[in-house]
Amino acid sequence: MQAARRGVLVALVVSLAAMAAPVLASASSISGTVTADGGGPIQGVQVCGIPEPEASETVCDETDSAGSYQLLELVGTDYRIRFSGEPNNLKYVSEWYDNATYFTDIDVFHLGIGENATVNASLAEGGAIAGTVTDEVTHQPIAGIRACAINPQGWEHRCSFSGADGRYLLNGLPSDTYNVEYEGRNWVNYLREFYEDAETRAQATDVFVTAPAATAGIDAELAAGAEILGHVTDPTTGAPSEGVFVCAMEVAPGEYDACASTDAAGNYAIRSIPGGSYLVAFEPERYPTGVFADQWWEGASSMAEADPILLTPPETRTGIDGQAKSPLWFPPPQNPETGGAAPVPPPLLATTSVQRLRKCHKGFHRKWVKGKKRCVRKHRRHSRHHRSQR
Repeated sequence: MQAARRGVLVALVVSLAAMAAPVLASASSISGTVTADGGGPIQGVQVCGIPEPEASETVCDETDSAGSYQLLELVGTDYRIRFSGEPNNLKYVSEWYDNATYFTDIDVFHLGIGENATVNASLAEGGAIAGTVTDEVTHQPIAGIRACAINPQGWEHRCSFSGADGRYLLNGLPSDTYNVEYEGRNWVNYLREFYEDAETRAQATDVFVTAPAATAGIDAELAAGAEILGHVTDPTTGAPSEGVFVCAMEVAPGEYDACASTDAAGNYAIRSIPGGSYLVAFEPERYPTGVFADQWWEGASSMAEADPILLTPPETRTGIDGQAKSPLWFPPPQNPETGGAAPVPPPLLATTSVQRLRKCHKGFHRKWVKGKKRCVRKHRRHSRHHRSQR
């Protein structure tokens, strides 16, 4: 009897192996080398294969010292391939397959089932914009400011953060005219502005770049913003609620929304807020009939009942607390009475970045992602005129 069972078990293992073999054999891959125009290999380029339509996850790799990359375990479908120097702020211009600078001009690469394709890329050296960011009152350098170079079509070509000395450097820029944007977001409490002291991009002074030269001295003096700090707990257990979306929405003229998510301790901070009157919502959602939330500040159940908060930079408003449950994809909170973390917020908070709900960048649109509306890149199909590199 035992011998018979062993025979059945062996047959089952062989059968499962036979079933798995075609699945493994059907996996596809894309690999290749990234080099500089007229030069050697480039290390640190992020290469991403974005399936179209996005039925599976994007796969990325970073080139090694030989300029090589591998995108493994891919499904056979069309891909948009991105070669980006932005994660490491390299001096090379990022591009899409096949030699396209902008998303609207890209070619789709077709990868067959079980195919191991080779796609190489050669990147041109770009220009740069450099400057220093300081406080307009103290004139001290500001670390952590996000500076971005935006071309006339509204594309963010390169972004980076200022260092401890306030200096920033935007590498890998093709020859063009740019507006430079400075943001503190939720990292540093400074108001958003454009070069030079412009509130909007339309008012910004143009910065000219001729690759591969650097345009230096593009400095900025920033004004401090207002900030809101608070804590969110579960309405049932009183434990901290992680991942709750909190927004400060301007009452009038209603053109500015700033949002953050709570951390594991239930704390949030919304920084870099312009002066004005704001309503604070916990887990807000927008519908054609209005804005609804799990709760508004001071326990209000509706927007009409919510009390506004008047902010004057550089004011810091603390204790703007609320109650809301963590989103479904976060683990359930612990009860403080049974050993969970105490729902007492620290005085200063580390948070996620500001998210503006009213406008997405060009090339993006608003879409439901995990129960929230987020800005995601638009899916577009383009004419097939690429040069095969396989």
